[in-house]
Amino acid sequence: MATLQKIRNKGGILVSIIIGLSLLAFIVGDALSSSSQILDRSRNKVGVIAGETMSIQDYQALVNKNESVIKVIQRLPSLNDEQRQQVQDNTWQTEVFRIVMGQEFEKIGLGVSNDEMYSRLIGDRLDPTIAQFISTLGVDPSDKAQLSAIIQDILQTPRDNPYNVTWQFLEQQAISSYQMAKYHSLLAKALYIPSAQVDEQLTHSTSTVDVSYLVKSYNTISDSAVTVTPSEIKAYYNSHQQLFKQQESRQISYVSFDVSASAEDIQETRQYLEDLKPDFAAAANVIEFASTNTEVKAEPRFYKKGEMSEELDAFLFDGTKNAGVYGPYEENNAYNLIRVADRKMIPDSVRLRQIFLTIDQTNIESRTKLADSLMQQLRGGASFDLLARKYSADPNSAVNGGDIGWFTQEMLPNQLRDSIFLANRNDVKLFPTQGGLVVLQISGRSAAVEKVVVGIVTKEISPSTQTTNKVYNEARVFVDNMDDAAEFEKAVTEKGYTKRYATLGKNDVSIAGVEKSREVVREAYMTNSTGRVLINDGKSPIFECGNRYIVAVLTSIKEEGVSSLKEVTPLIQREVIRKKKGEIIAKELQAAIAGSESLLSVAQKTNAEVLDAADISFASFQLPGAGIEPKVIAEVVRLDVNRLSAPIIGNQGVFVAVVTNRNENAEEVSPEQVEQQKFLLEQMRNERVQYQTLPSIIQAAKIEDLRYKFY
Repeated sequence: MATLQKIRNKGGILVSIIIGLSLLAFIVGDALSSSSQILDRSRNKVGVIAGETMSIQDYQALVNKNESVIKVIQRLPSLNDEQRQQVQDNTWQTEVFRIVMGQEFEKIGLGVSNDEMYSRLIGDRLDPTIAQFISTLGVDPSDKAQLSAIIQDILQTPRDNPYNVTWQFLEQQAISSYQMAKYHSLLAKALYIPSAQVDEQLTHSTSTVDVSYLVKSYNTISDSAVTVTPSEIKAYYNSHQQLFKQQESRQISYVSFDVSASAEDIQETRQYLEDLKPDFAAAANVIEFASTNTEVKAEPRFYKKGEMSEELDAFLFDGTKNAGVYGPYEENNAYNLIRVADRKMIPDSVRLRQIFLTIDQTNIESRTKLADSLMQQLRGGASFDLLARKYSADPNSAVNGGDIGWFTQEMLPNQLRDSIFLANRNDVKLFPTQGGLVVLQISGRSAAVEKVVVGIVTKEISPSTQTTNKVYNEARVFVDNMDDAAEFEKAVTEKGYTKRYATLGKNDVSIAGVEKSREVVREAYMTNSTGRVLINDGKSPIFECGNRYIVAVLTSIKEEGVSSLKEVTPLIQREVIRKKKGEIIAKELQAAIAGSESLLSVAQKTNAEVLDAADISFASFQLPGAGIEPKVIAEVVRLDVNRLSAPIIGNQGVFVAVVTNRNENAEEVSPEQVEQQKFLLEQMRNERVQYQTLPSIIQAAKIEDLRYKFY
């Protein structure tokens, strides 16, 4: 009983402890869970655009969608590395535009109405990009019925269908571009060109002056004769911050270990083809053997004399030699064997005309029957011209009776070449294409010449594994026990290697001149410690970049913003020295002007040469004999005739000038000229609105680009 009572008495405490521990566990667990989620979000963050965070998953999904769009629009089976990089960059820029300008549009209440959307997507003001896309599908965008039908067909496909995805993309782009155009128009209409500005521009454009001048170069005073104090440098730095803005960048020093084929590798490549030569000579099917054994695939085509090298021409077009195999011969960093597979007399080019029939899921059977009917009519002697004008869905060629011009072999798809070039004049062929059927007729053939189809076996000259390993070991010995820049510099000096330098942007695809070096760029941005040897994902200091190995040290980090005083001190010092020299020379010239009545007198006193320049206007780009001097030009065009100017501090030195003649337009300015000048100024204003607005708004928005962490 006593024990039970003790438990009862302490029960409240025990319960409190248990609840407290449970609550603590809940709080800690929740905190750990929240922390984990926060860390996950941080790790997955690819960027922040105007306050909106984007995850790598969302960004990659957009990239994938845009890649699909590009493949559909450009009819590509896949994208190469360069194209994928371009899509990534365009996707990011599009998202920046969408978010930043979306906030701006919302702020001012600028939208796009349903009627405006209809007009841009299917109506009378069809967006040019949509019109181009519709044309690639074999539909005339100006035919509203066809346009509406094809759009309905696209929208009825699944949302992930490539054509549906493309339409969604183009629809969004069309609306965005129209909204931006409205925004530009709104800004342009808010600006005004005053009459005084128009009059001033007309005066400047119709008036010029002839000038005599002298210039005392800054080089007449040595730099050592001018003293610049640290306080002067700092004062200049503080008052000219806008001049020292810099983009974020990383600087590296690196050594490249290039991997190239050795003499043994070259001989081994040649010997491989020597050993293969008898089998090639005995092969019954030349093209099949070549295709099976070559490292560089090439579609068979007919070659005429002169399209290959002289040595190959001598073999291919000499009937006494071309029964066998020629080679190995070296070409394009490879050894090759070549053998004639076929020989014919064919033209260099053919002229074609077509009847294009569009096909969709609703008319396959009827269009196929129509194509068969057209083929029978043409073979029976019917007029191709009339049938093309009546049935062809390609308006550009239909109006010309289907004529589409002259074609060489290279201009035709592989599956058409032989059939077309081996056909006779007026022969008719039927070919399926993406989106339709094409009835083709050979309406003309150039003169036939002797041509050959050849089989080529190519083996590229490349470094062997042994050679590659040798170069890698050289890099490994170089970097052995190396951690920092001092050890890097020491090894470079001792071993006599060439040290190279590179400045990198965080989204640079590669180091200039070094292929497949994105990993080096990425790692330079993944560390904040300068003076350290960069390490790749495999924890190795040796980066494999195409046909070379790279060892690199991060030497400098520049953050976006204003350069430090230390970085720009040499630049400031030069500018302050130039300014002080200008003041000294100006004082000397002013003293000479004080007792002189002519420019020649000033020149004699200061040991300077008088130069002449004619027809100088406010719009002049440079002063003849002196170079680019905008300040000097702005001063002299306002001078009275025959009056000496005060000293003018310019780019190359200090000037004194006199206007010898003013050339005024004697004709009175007409109202038409005034209107034309006003129109030109308005055009310039509108262009500035268009190319300056978006960059300015984006620059003002806070954008954090972290893509370098993932790509």
